[in-house]
Amino acid sequence: MANKETLGRGLESLLGEAIGIESGEKIMRIKVTEIQPNEAQPRKQFAQAQMDSLVDSIREHGVLQPIIVRPTSKGYKIIAGERRWRAAKQLGIKELPVIVKNADGLKTIELALVENIQREDLNPIEKATAFSELKSNFGLTQEQIAAKVGQDRSTIANTLRLLDLPEEVQDFVSRGTISMGHARSLLSLKDPKKQIALSEKIVKDDLSVREVELIVSGKESHVNPLKAPIGIKLAHTLIKSPQILDLEDKLRRIVGTKVSIMEKNGKGKITMEFSNNAQFESILARLKVLTG
Repeated sequence: MANKETLGRGLESLLGEAIGIESGEKIMRIKVTEIQPNEAQPRKQFAQAQMDSLVDSIREHGVLQPIIVRPTSKGYKIIAGERRWRAAKQLGIKELPVIVKNADGLKTIELALVENIQREDLNPIEKATAFSELKSNFGLTQEQIAAKVGQDRSTIANTLRLLDLPEEVQDFVSRGTISMGHARSLLSLKDPKKQIALSEKIVKDDLSVREVELIVSGKESHVNPLKAPIGIKLAHTLIKSPQILDLEDKLRRIVGTKVSIMEKNGKGKITMEFSNNAQFESILARLKVLTG
């Protein structure tokens, strides 16, 4: 499976090569105007920096990988490749290479998606996006999704709720900067601004899930999610740069677990977390591959 940047790319990112070109499958060229985006796409916003990079790449090399579509009464609807479609529109490209999937092809995609959900290296937001795809694109209920992926319905429901969080908070969850437990507590706040403010405080002050639960419930009287706590100095906390956060994210994808980098004046430490012996062995195996 290709190692791709997955956050915010919907079905395409969760399937990787599984929805690529199959034996005997024909690549067609279809007018951009005949292709419509998928309104069920959970991610409504696309990171501008990533879009700019893709636009530059397509401007120089063209669209190298076909997008995946399915026929509708009004043309074609995107299954995978919405970012490439958006970039092509921005550049004024008239036609795109596409692979048209029929009903049988969609069933294959559903099975591939279920298989990929069961991978340990998918983060909670990627899993939430996958569950949403199964629900929206394939008409599965939460009970059916739970049966297919071997989890209980409450787990599916709680994971899907992560998509109700603001994008800024979802980014923290996807990087492993804040946990599922933190995210569930943040959902209780309802107000997106407070959710963002408290998520930033979780990162800055390394708050535990229990501390966040107390804040959200109002039992921690000295904390206001929109203000720095009275009597607590924040100057000592380490605010990580976007470069460090990006590097943590890349390392997480390589080793398949949460990675934390603490750095100051060129010195620091890298921490990798594991929850059981199997995960520890998996991390070691990945590191051995890297070191040859």
